[in-house]
Amino acid sequence: MRPLGEANRHGNDPELFAGLVHSCRYCGLFEQSIAAHHEARRLDPNITTSVEQTILMTGDIERLLAVERPPGAGSGDVGIRIIGLGLAGRRDEARRKLLDWDMSRAQVAHIPAFREWIECLMAWLDRRPADMIASMAAFSALMISDDPEAIFQEGWLLCDAGEHERGLEMMRRAVAMGYFVAPTLSTSRAFDSLRNHPAFEDLAAQAVAGREQALAAFRDGGGERLLGR
Repeated sequence: MRPLGEANRHGNDPELFAGLVHSCRYCGLFEQSIAAHHEARRLDPNITTSVEQTILMTGDIERLLAVERPPGAGSGDVGIRIIGLGLAGRRDEARRKLLDWDMSRAQVAHIPAFREWIECLMAWLDRRPADMIASMAAFSALMISDDPEAIFQEGWLLCDAGEHERGLEMMRRAVAMGYFVAPTLSTSRAFDSLRNHPAFEDLAAQAVAGREQALAAFRDGGGERLLGR
């Protein structure tokens, strides 16, 4: 966890704590990720971090919707809020927000990747997994397709829409790449029907093991002293 070492050496740099928001989340250390966000914001009230993605992983929709952005930082990633609402069962509200977002970004609607992402989210909210998969195929040429967080999120949404086999395979890849979000796997309602599935049990066990290893490294590296967690 390189940002942790850097933050220990340069504890007054908000950018390093913003980096910890990201790296702690990948390790499944959500409380620590949120603490890093607060420290980054204490050092620089105008800094932006990826804390919304972390809160999404906790399933706390009200906390997610209440996140305030620094002045001039825009509205943040509206897509995260849309996903949070949908996963919380508030699909009609998520659909309205998605349509508003689509219209507000008409100037980039011609960009294929953005258009496909909108279509993928709408297909997810409408429970059309085959259309989701077709839209996701358009992301294959993007660098984000190599990001385990993006891979996990796509698998998560597929599982939520009932496409368990494809969703499990994507989440397995994400965990194998070091995305150890064990708390999300254990608490998200999207996985309730998969709790006794051998493949799900295996990837959840791998995520737990990876998170425990990361937590040990966090503690050994002085993370608890640095963040109070």
